[in-house]
Amino acid sequence: MEGFMNGIHRISVWVLRLMYVNLLWLVFTFLGLVILGLFPATTAMFAVVRKWVMKQDIYVFQTFWTVYKSEFIKSNWVGLILIALGSFLYSNIKIIEVISMPILKLLYIPNVILILIFLLTLFYIFPVLVHFHVGVKGVIKNAVILMTINPIATLIMAVFTGIFFFITFKFPGIIPFFSGSVPAFLLMTLCNYTFTKYQKSD
Repeated sequence: MEGFMNGIHRISVWVLRLMYVNLLWLVFTFLGLVILGLFPATTAMFAVVRKWVMKQDIYVFQTFWTVYKSEFIKSNWVGLILIALGSFLYSNIKIIEVISMPILKLLYIPNVILILIFLLTLFYIFPVLVHFHVGVKGVIKNAVILMTINPIATLIMAVFTGIFFFITFKFPGIIPFFSGSVPAFLLMTLCNYTFTKYQKSD
């Protein structure tokens, strides 16, 4: 009975943790007027979750606020590049769809592959941003490399993320409480395992 109650207590603590950091993520996203707040808030959320994954005791708000301020410019640069790349790839697909020349239609499949690579790379962007002390170019480069050399982990990330967003689609009431924190925890846990594995191999 004591073990059962301890289990319930641990689950309750994690639920409250994830709810709290998710609310911070939403609040600070809107404080930055969404456009300027989303990427710093997401970076700060991943930084907090990383500390939990590494079993470090922290003051959540203090850690979140410190990372939000210190990574504000860098994370927004990363976000700007991602938006630009995503928009470029999306525009290419739309242009190819309306072009009548059959030979240019052959570009459709390579562009779809590039979009898939881009989407899978997104899983690693924020974990790399909060784990490694590298510049904007290094964040994107390392994310692409890690996505490429870890196909199994990347596939697991895609499956777990897909399942979670399917659940949020069915139960939208959980969006204000877990829409960012749960995916961040799942991605950071898998990425931390990958980081540890490759740092040991070095």
